[in-house]
Amino acid sequence: MLKILLVTNLFPNQHEPTRGIFTEQIVDNLKLDHDVQVMAPTPWFPKRLAGVFNRKHAILPHKTTHKGTTVYHPSYLVIPKIARWSYGIFFFLGIFNTLRKIKKEFNPDVINVHWMYPDAYGTVLAAKLLNIPVVTHSLGCDINEFANYPSRRFFIKKALQRADFNISVSEELKLKTIELGSKADKSAAIMNGVNSQLFYPQNAQSLRNELDLPLDKRLLLFAGNFNIEKGLIVLLEAFAKVHDSFSDVLLVVVGSGPLESQIFAAVNELGIQDKVIFKGRVSHDQIPRYLSAVDFLCLPSLREGCPNIVLESLSSGTPVLSSRVGAVPEMLASQSQNLGLMASPGDAHDFSRIISQALDMDWSKPLNFTWMSWKESADEIGAVLQKVANKAA
Repeated sequence: MLKILLVTNLFPNQHEPTRGIFTEQIVDNLKLDHDVQVMAPTPWFPKRLAGVFNRKHAILPHKTTHKGTTVYHPSYLVIPKIARWSYGIFFFLGIFNTLRKIKKEFNPDVINVHWMYPDAYGTVLAAKLLNIPVVTHSLGCDINEFANYPSRRFFIKKALQRADFNISVSEELKLKTIELGSKADKSAAIMNGVNSQLFYPQNAQSLRNELDLPLDKRLLLFAGNFNIEKGLIVLLEAFAKVHDSFSDVLLVVVGSGPLESQIFAAVNELGIQDKVIFKGRVSHDQIPRYLSAVDFLCLPSLREGCPNIVLESLSSGTPVLSSRVGAVPEMLASQSQNLGLMASPGDAHDFSRIISQALDMDWSKPLNFTWMSWKESADEIGAVLQKVANKAA
């Protein structure tokens, strides 16, 4: 049994109970075989700047528990939108004393840090000073986007080079980390799992009754945050190009976010008000019902790592229309059946093409989709952590 400290900015807390649900799944399944604690650092900035930068100023308890797991919340200085090159240094300064205390009291065999900047850079620096082996975990935008900025790219490269091992959530990301400096023999792709006890085919008609969705229409579903990366505006533009040709099709939108006003404005400008059903943000336990109730999931993201909702949709028996991003091509790869269609990221015309193509296809044959569980994914992560801890010992 290992003592594992998992460091992440994506973990549920009292203000955001659904934050980082996938990280929670990893922690819960690692705990079946190992002793796990979590450090979830939070950015801090002077309260008087909250209005200036339109950011919430939430303070979390320094130490708490979440479903029996000890969770630490050290804070680190951040001035939103300013001097992002400094975030890694401030992250290191913010967590160092807490990590030193954790070493004294918990003495972890290994650290697994999720998200490459500033988290991995600051954690690798602190861990090396305290002589704790550390494994990084790249998730998507931390490599796909952040590495495009010279200063952040520099710190990401340093973290990859100094870490004892580097995990990525897709083969595509793994290759990018190797290009940035991770050694091939110290790199692995371990994709996320899926909870088949929650996500499985259910009766669509009864679910539509319960969710107040029309019974006589074909439904497309978007479920996610309203931000640039998720590409909802691209989907709206694509849908506007085809909805006149398919009068029996509606778009269901689940979620909310910073671009909410722009999204509503786009719907009005495109003239599709009567074709889009907004459901707002729903709890995570409601997502399986929506996935089983609709005909297609739409994922128009500009960037992704290993988008769990694709696995969850396919496990629910619902095909996927997605941008060709992250691990999606690996998820939709099948020799025996069509699990979905892909379009170029950010291309509304190409996304409209796959919507039209999908609506003209026969999807009456049930999907036969199986994927590894969260326990199997956690076991692969645990095996890497064990190898690193053994080598350090």
